[in-house]
Amino acid sequence: MKRNTGKLPILVILSASLMLALIPVAVQAAPSPTVTIRTIEIKNLVPFKITFQLQNTGDKKLERIIGDATLTDRFGITIDELPIEPFSVAPQTTATITVTSRWEFQKVGIYLLQITLDVGAGSLISKSLAFRIVPISLPHAPPVHMEGEGLYTVHQQPANWGIPLINAPQAWETTYGKNEVVVAVIDSGIDSSIPELARSMWTNPGEIPDNGIDDDGNGYVDDIHGWDFRDNDNSSLVGSKLHWHGTFVASIIAAWPDDKGIVGVAPGVKLMDLRFLDSRNLFYGSDWKKFAAAIDYAVDNGADIINMSIYANGKPPSYFEHAIRRAVAHGVIVVGIAGNDGKPQVSYPAKYSSILAVSAIDRNEHLASFSNYGPEVEITAPGARVTALFPGGIAGTASGTSFAAPHVCGVLALI
Repeated sequence: MKRNTGKLPILVILSASLMLALIPVAVQAAPSPTVTIRTIEIKNLVPFKITFQLQNTGDKKLERIIGDATLTDRFGITIDELPIEPFSVAPQTTATITVTSRWEFQKVGIYLLQITLDVGAGSLISKSLAFRIVPISLPHAPPVHMEGEGLYTVHQQPANWGIPLINAPQAWETTYGKNEVVVAVIDSGIDSSIPELARSMWTNPGEIPDNGIDDDGNGYVDDIHGWDFRDNDNSSLVGSKLHWHGTFVASIIAAWPDDKGIVGVAPGVKLMDLRFLDSRNLFYGSDWKKFAAAIDYAVDNGADIINMSIYANGKPPSYFEHAIRRAVAHGVIVVGIAGNDGKPQVSYPAKYSSILAVSAIDRNEHLASFSNYGPEVEITAPGARVTALFPGGIAGTASGTSFAAPHVCGVLALI
């Protein structure tokens, strides 16, 4: 009597989504059995249970069904292959293939994937693999073998939907930014005590910390990471929750990966902290001088790019426009925002032709409802419900053209 045999491959993809597909292969002997296939997509990497059915509707026993559970990362790189022991399916019988998983929590988590086959005769075949969930790799590398049998790493995916939309992970395969590239963040101040931002902070090479002397003679004493033009000192109130705006912007540009899935567009570059906004993230007519002074500081101290996630009603004074022109004349790229009025206009200072005006889009790549727009806008970027860091290292979401501009600055910093 001739045996009916078949091969049953199972594909498991570990990524931001997880899909398990059952792909049939032609049975060698006639008549071929009818096989019922279902494919189910899991939206997030969470504990789950999926059941597949292999139905033998023929009149002959289907013997020595073998298969493989192939686990790949989101780039299609094989992590491991699990051979499934041969099994048989009697005529008019259904074999079920059940896939289950569960979390084993540690600091960043252990993900245990268990594959169980119930062949309908009380015989269970079970295989399992463990994966350590670790922060995003820079540049992205295939999972590597960890200590212990069957323990592998799976890198988190960025929590900010804007990161993959602008193809930052593809850029990271070449560079995640050079530390000689400096992006000045003129805003409400950066919480540089956050580990994800601390290593990205620009350090003034000509200044000795906390000696009370203007070592480099630039007019600012102990300006290690920048200057607070609001309070006229070297502190931008590190850790203060009042100054979330600048911290949020900075983390979009250059946060290093953490166990919350937060990562900036260009985490390898440096951030210059220049504060001039008040505790409510506002400024007034008399503050244009502080704003202009921050621009001059950025130019004089080596900034390559300036992020200005700020807009105002009315035209700035002429001395402010002069500061912008001086920055551009020195080769500094200045990025501004169109504004959040939902109108066909661009607000100052981004209205100046020498500034890149940025509008905001949502995750569907549609113009955000709050974003200004029009022919003066030069580029759009993610800005609706963007995920980044607040002071204290807390991850959260916020919306605004303010958060579209740092995506653009990050991309420019990678080039």
